[in-house]
Amino acid sequence: MARVDLSTRLIFLGVFATILLSSAAWGAPAEIVLYNFCQLSNCADGGGPNGGLVFDADGNLYGTTTYGGTTAFRNGTVFELSPAPTGWTETVLYSFCVSYGCPDGQQPSGALIFDSNGNLYGTTVYGGAYGYGTVFELSPSQSGWTETVLYSFCPGGYDCNGLRDLYPGAGVTMDKSGNLWGTTGWGGVFELSPSQGRWTENIAYFVGDSDPAGVALDSAGNVYGVAEQGGINSYPGGYVFELSKSSGIESVLYGFEKNAAGKFAQGYNPNSTPVFDAKGNLYGTTQYNGVSSSMIGGTVYKLTPGKKKWAFRLLHTFNGKNGDGIEPYGTMAVDASGNVFGATSLGGASECQGTKNYCGTVFEISLSGSTYTETVLWSFNETDGEHPMGGVILDKSGNVYGTTFAGGTGTWSNGVVFEVIP
Repeated sequence: MARVDLSTRLIFLGVFATILLSSAAWGAPAEIVLYNFCQLSNCADGGGPNGGLVFDADGNLYGTTTYGGTTAFRNGTVFELSPAPTGWTETVLYSFCVSYGCPDGQQPSGALIFDSNGNLYGTTVYGGAYGYGTVFELSPSQSGWTETVLYSFCPGGYDCNGLRDLYPGAGVTMDKSGNLWGTTGWGGVFELSPSQGRWTENIAYFVGDSDPAGVALDSAGNVYGVAEQGGINSYPGGYVFELSKSSGIESVLYGFEKNAAGKFAQGYNPNSTPVFDAKGNLYGTTQYNGVSSSMIGGTVYKLTPGKKKWAFRLLHTFNGKNGDGIEPYGTMAVDASGNVFGATSLGGASECQGTKNYCGTVFEISLSGSTYTETVLWSFNETDGEHPMGGVILDKSGNVYGTTFAGGTGTWSNGVVFEVIP
C-alpha cells in the first residue's frame, strides 16, 4: 500500500481546509463529502458505515462499514481514507466473512481504536466461532493488514450467560494495562485481558436491559456507560452508571424518570457512549424525550461530579422544528472550550427520498459563560449524506468528521464520510 510522507499529507489537508474555509469564513458552515461508498461493483469498497471514525498520527481516517467488501459474502469492511491531491483515497484494509459462517466476524458497526503500536481494535455484531459477535485486532505489516479474532462471544453455550454475552454493537476502549472494555447488546459490560498470547473475558457486570453504546474510562480506571432501559435499578427511561474498578460496585449517576406531569422531560433511552471533557464532566444523549406525546426529539445532557453525587444539567432538547434535528446518535465530541458537537439521525431542513423522513443534522452546543446554545451546523440533503448514526470526532482545527449510514452519490446511496467546518 503506497504511503505519502507526513509533510505532503499536511499540504493536502491545508489545501482542502483553505478551500472550505473560504466558503465558511462568510458565516455559513461548509460540508464536504470525503468519500461516497459503494462506488465499486457489489460494493467492494464497503457500504452502510454505522460507526465513528478515528485519526492516525498522519491525518488518515479509519472506520468500518456494515456490509460490502471483497469476500463472496460481503459482510463489512475496515477502511482507511487518505488525503490526496484530487481528494481522499479509500483503501479497504480488511473484508469480513472470509468463509461460510463468518468465523472472522460479520458486520462491524462500532468505532475503532488504536494502540501505541498502531494496531486497530474493534467489534463485529455477528460471526465468530459461535455466531454471536467478536472482538478483533488488525495489525499492519509491509504486505497489508492481518486480522486476528481476540474473542468470540457466547462460548458457554446457547444461553450466553443469561443472554448477556452476545452481539457487541459498540466499539471497545483500552485501559492503561492494555485490557479492552466494551458492552454487549443485552446489558453486559465485559473486560478482555491479554495473557501469554491469549485473551480472557470477564463478564464484569450486568447493567440495565441493554447497552446501546460503549464505555468510557476515567484516569483511575473506573468505567462509565449507559443502560437504555431501567433493568435492576428500575429507572424506566434508562440511566448513566459508573462501575468502580476497586470494588466492582455499580453506582447510578443519573436515572431518567417521569416528572410530575408524567413526562420524560430530561430524556428517555440514553444511547451514546459518555464522553469526558478536560474537567471530568460527562456528556451524553438520549434518543427520545417526553415533552410531546409522540416521544420524539431526544436530549443532550451534562453530568458534573460532586462530593456526594453528580449534578445533572439538560443542555438541549431536540424538537425537529425550524430545522432542528431529532434522535441524536453516536458519541459526541467536546473541544477545549467546552463546546459540544454531535449528530442527529433524523430531522433538519431537508426531506429524504420525498418523504417526511428528514435526513439528519450535525449540531454544536456552544458554551458562553454559563449558557449553552445549540446551532445546527449542517442539515443533510440525501445527496451529501443521510442519517448520521456513528457520532463525530474533531481535528485539531475544530472541524467535525463523521459518517452517514445512507445517502451520497454512490450506487444505491450507501453512505458517506463527511467533514463539516463550523
